[in-house]
Amino acid sequence: MAIIVALVVLVFGLATASSPTCNEVYKKSDLSSNFNETIAHAIHSMTVQGLRQFNPRASAANKIPTVNRNLNSQLKVLPYAPDTPMGNDYVTLAMNTIDNILANVGSEEDGLGRNWSPIERVVHTMHMWDLWQKILPVYHQLEKNPPTEDVCSCLLGTSNNGILNAVEWIAHHYESGTPITLLNRPIPKLVDAVSWSVWKSRLLYYYKEPALRDAAIFLLCSTKDM
Repeated sequence: MAIIVALVVLVFGLATASSPTCNEVYKKSDLSSNFNETIAHAIHSMTVQGLRQFNPRASAANKIPTVNRNLNSQLKVLPYAPDTPMGNDYVTLAMNTIDNILANVGSEEDGLGRNWSPIERVVHTMHMWDLWQKILPVYHQLEKNPPTEDVCSCLLGTSNNGILNAVEWIAHHYESGTPITLLNRPIPKLVDAVSWSVWKSRLLYYYKEPALRDAAIFLLCSTKDM
C-alpha cells in the first residue's frame, strides 16, 4: 500500500510539474498584461463572415464569445460568433456592409441597441472590419511560429481568464451608451469633427502592436482546427 501511495504521489507531482498554471503560461508568452481587454474588443462583434478572413472553413460551430445581437435577450453573450450574411446589391464589401447596417437600424437584433446613431453604427462596424484586416498580417506571421498548446488551452478558457467578462462588460454597457473601447472613459456623441477626433484616438488604441498580437494569437488558437 505504501508503495502504491508513493507512486501516486510521484505521478501527481510529475504531472503538476509538467503542467504550468495559466498565469505562468501568460507570463512566458507574448501576450500583453491586459490581453483580456484587447482580445474582447477584437472579438466582441465577430461574425462567421469576419472569421473567414482568417480561416475560410469557419462556421457558426466556433467558440468565440460575442455580444448577443439581440440585446433584449437575457443571454447577453453568445458562446460563438454568429453567421450574419450580407446582401450583395452593391459591388463593394464596404457598401454592402453599410447597406446591412442601415437596413437594420431600429431592429431589436442589430447588435448595438438603441443608443447608437446611424453614423456611429457605420463607424463601429467599419472599424471592426478595418481592425480585423490590420490583425490579419500578424495572424499569418504567427502561423509560421504558432502559439503553444498551453497558450491556446489557457486563452480558450475564456470564462477563467477575463475575456468572457470583458465581452459581457461591453454587452451591458451597450444598454446605456456607446462603449467603443473598454477604457471606461466618457465617449461624446459623434456629431462633428471635434467629437470624431476623440473617437478616432480611442479606436486607434487597438491598432498598436501588443493589441494586434493579442488578438492574432487568440484568433489563431480559435481557428486553427476548424
